[in-house]
Amino acid sequence: MLKGFQEYLTRLVGDLPSNYRFLLAVSGGKDSVVLSDLFYCSGIPFAMAHVNFQLRGADSDGDETFVKAFARRCEVECFCTALDTKAYATEHHLSTQMAARTFRYIWLEQIRVEHGFDYIVTAHHLNDTVETILYNLAKGSGIKGILGIPAINGYVIRPMLFATRPTIDDYYQKAELVHREDSSNAQVGYARNWIRHEVVPALQKLNPSLEVTINRNLVYWQQMNAWFEQEAARIRAEIWQTRGQRYVVCLESIIYHPALQTLLFHWLQPFGYVADQVADLSEAIFEQKQGKLFFSKTHQALLHQGTLIIELQTTQDERVIFWPSDEPSLSLDGHKIAFSSHAESPQILPNQPDLAWLDADALQFPLELRHWRTGDYFYPLGMAGKPKKVQDYFTDEKIDRFAKNRIWLLINGNGMIIWVVGFRIDDRFKIQDHTTRFALFQVSPMVHF
Repeated sequence: MLKGFQEYLTRLVGDLPSNYRFLLAVSGGKDSVVLSDLFYCSGIPFAMAHVNFQLRGADSDGDETFVKAFARRCEVECFCTALDTKAYATEHHLSTQMAARTFRYIWLEQIRVEHGFDYIVTAHHLNDTVETILYNLAKGSGIKGILGIPAINGYVIRPMLFATRPTIDDYYQKAELVHREDSSNAQVGYARNWIRHEVVPALQKLNPSLEVTINRNLVYWQQMNAWFEQEAARIRAEIWQTRGQRYVVCLESIIYHPALQTLLFHWLQPFGYVADQVADLSEAIFEQKQGKLFFSKTHQALLHQGTLIIELQTTQDERVIFWPSDEPSLSLDGHKIAFSSHAESPQILPNQPDLAWLDADALQFPLELRHWRTGDYFYPLGMAGKPKKVQDYFTDEKIDRFAKNRIWLLINGNGMIIWVVGFRIDDRFKIQDHTTRFALFQVSPMVHF
């Protein structure tokens, strides 16, 4: 056990462990006591850190006292803190177990940074990995769920992941160690405990070497995942476009991909989408259901003309911005729209979407800027004086429903639409032969949807 630990730790840090300072998370339980003894017997510099979660009354206080005494016997520094875990869980809307875990890692990282430790060390072992995999398989988690607990995750390392429960117990007995027993570990009401006490023993009847078998398969699964992530990144680079907080995925080349659903789950999970939603989305893509919307808690995804568009969820912007005649420019969500009067216009009017040359005498101030509403219509320039609903114009221009909600309309004082900003002016405001005063509106930087 000791030799295996030293070799595994060396592989994790890539150098002699004695060259580093380690901060050990010590609960006082058997695993963390064995971890501490392994470091102590290896002569590796370390300190202990303990959180009193105040969940078991006097027993929790007894754990803290035990860890402090243990640290003194090992002649190492010991950092301790206490947490009202139930209050913390309520405040942060977490389960008690998740609250304890979240706070523990945040506090350990603070101690690591403040006191110059190189790594945080936890006592997770191979049986913990097995339980994690079984839990994830039962709950559903995608490929990452079968990869177990990572041996190294940032500044957190787990140098006992090679060891099984019997191996740890054997070391513990031979070293004549003592520990504190957490009575909650025996309660099968917790999902992880139920897997440990009920599921794993049942599976071991089928395969007595369950942990060893899963550990062997982990190598294959981790290598398969590494290859998959590399391939998924390559495909994403070819078909994804990022425009600020807007993501556009060209679906043409992957619509018949044999791993379409797996790729989508890998890409969309960070946006809050779960497996069932991705399954529905995959089916909609395959059936080419245009205009279908999919919502996560934070994002919205739209199937639009062979693309998947992903954005943060937003509410309809109902703002109306008034533009008095003496105001030369206004700011619009990080963009600027400017107005100027001219005695002449260019001989050839530029065909630029960011410019609108208009008949100034047709303008009635104050003007308005707002987004489109149901029933809005205008007379698009070049349509022979025929009216068109703004919504139909957006459809003809192939503007998706996310983008059209961000397009501004410039409205005349009499309620007529002057300009679909960045797209088309209204025919009623165009420069004509009898025009004597000219108005120029310009938006910058131009928004491209």
